[in-house]
Amino acid sequence: MDVTKRSWNGIWLASLLLVFIAAPVPSLSDEALEPIKVPAVAPANPQPDAAALNDGLAVRYYFARFTHIDNLEAWINTDDGIAGTPLPNLDYQMGAGNVLTTTSADLVGAHITGFIEFAKEGVYELKITSNDGVRLTLGDQMVFEDPEIHADTASPPLVVTITMPGWYPLDILYYEKKGSAALKLHWKTPGASGFTVVPTTALKHT
Repeated sequence: MDVTKRSWNGIWLASLLLVFIAAPVPSLSDEALEPIKVPAVAPANPQPDAAALNDGLAVRYYFARFTHIDNLEAWINTDDGIAGTPLPNLDYQMGAGNVLTTTSADLVGAHITGFIEFAKEGVYELKITSNDGVRLTLGDQMVFEDPEIHADTASPPLVVTITMPGWYPLDILYYEKKGSAALKLHWKTPGASGFTVVPTTALKHT
């Protein structure tokens, strides 16, 4: 093999290597996760008067070292916590900053309560992203939990079939131990092409 041919082979191999390096690394995207079909959930009974409700979700905070969502649940049973500024929605990518509406960046637990409105019949999909632990209860069903310490992680699509439009109780336990933090709640409404943040108009509390 002459020098010219060896050079072209070297260039070809180098180009192939560059293409391989530049190609995006496959990853398990949210869309690849198997959806979870949620059992039938019960609407609030009686239905609240929407005009008497407040925007967003109520939150109480608990300041301690939690490493599992069960730790937070047990703590809540013995501590009244501190009422926080209501959350307009759940779209918090906090990094290493303060957790939700607190002035603390670490060792925070939160009990978030209120109602979510499913305004029409049909199939909805919910997706909750957390860092660290989270438990999501809708109506009378615990529909998802990721209870231990973890980096930003999205749940699979949580498929909810609504036959009775209206307001449904929403209850979320969440904690952040140390480092970065995130808490987001997205949905795909019937007929929509993608997920969006659940808006303040669909989240209320007493």
